[in-house]
Amino acid sequence: MSAVREVVLVGGGHTHIQTLRSFAQKPPENSKISVIVDVPLAVYSGMVPGFISGQYSKEEIVIDVCRLAQRANARLVIARVVRIDPENQKIFLENNEEISYDVASFDIGSTVAGLEVSGVKEYAVPTRPIGKLCHQIEEVIEKESHGNIQDSVSILVVGGGAGGVELSFTLENRFASLGFPTDVTVIEKSEELLLGYSASIRKRILSHVKRRGISIKRNLEVCEVLEDSVVLNNGQNLDFDLLIWVTGPWGQMVFKESGLATDRRGFVLTRSTLQFEEYDNLFGVGDCATLAEAPSTPKAGVYAVRQGPYLTHNLYNWLEGSPLKNYHPQGDFLTLMNLGNGSAVGGKWGRSFEGRWAMKLKDRIDRKFVANFI
Repeated sequence: MSAVREVVLVGGGHTHIQTLRSFAQKPPENSKISVIVDVPLAVYSGMVPGFISGQYSKEEIVIDVCRLAQRANARLVIARVVRIDPENQKIFLENNEEISYDVASFDIGSTVAGLEVSGVKEYAVPTRPIGKLCHQIEEVIEKESHGNIQDSVSILVVGGGAGGVELSFTLENRFASLGFPTDVTVIEKSEELLLGYSASIRKRILSHVKRRGISIKRNLEVCEVLEDSVVLNNGQNLDFDLLIWVTGPWGQMVFKESGLATDRRGFVLTRSTLQFEEYDNLFGVGDCATLAEAPSTPKAGVYAVRQGPYLTHNLYNWLEGSPLKNYHPQGDFLTLMNLGNGSAVGGKWGRSFEGRWAMKLKDRIDRKFVANFI
């Protein structure tokens, strides 16, 4: 009988939870599985705007990685990975523990760009990690609820991508539903919101921005964050009660600090088989990795979800010594943006649509995905 192999999954992202479910149904032969996560509950990113708007409870948007690990008869380790030693096949944790592997996969998500800007770490609420974002938003809402309801709540959202747009709408709706006058401003460093999306979607979103009274400041960047205000690169100061930092994804430091090949933003580089460029027994999926053949692929959950069957197949086959499948990202995907008021704007292949039916469609898709892991 061949030696038992150590299979290690680091992170509980949208791809790994699918692999864990498959391992529970069909355990890999002659293998011991370990799962390393910094928190045992994985937040499904597609439902976070709905949670912020008050549409979902916390329990409805989380997936219990601990329970999935138990079903897969996997050891669960709750810790943060600080270094990878690919030559000696070891993963080092913040508690000084080390875990050996024969094959390992990373699905640890990303952080946000611009955290080095003065004051951001102290006073801003970054959108990643997502679980921490949800907790901090709830704390702010609780704090404001005990304040003077006559006071206007000033919300600054730094970043005009899809995440910033959805959070602008859903935060405005949440505070308005609580009876607070709310002033929402989006600060975007480019000329346009939603760069990379169709002109049709942008037109619809801008129409709702105007209707909801959300302000847009284009071609501007935050160069310093103070306790209750930001300083823009044109010298202007803007006050805030809540500052959301959604400036786009940035790679986790562990890959670069481990000497692994990364792109300029720190995402580990992978081949179409989802293996690291330099190591056949290391895999990277979801937002933490960049496909060398498709480096401009957006860091969006739909790609992580689509990678699930490929990673699962390739891990089984790697263990069996069989050929691996190549993953190629889809050219376009269905966009559905939550407006926070029961409606959504969506689009695909350059066309767009909107309405309450679009939000019902999004809700059905999201709930179906989460239900797969209950």
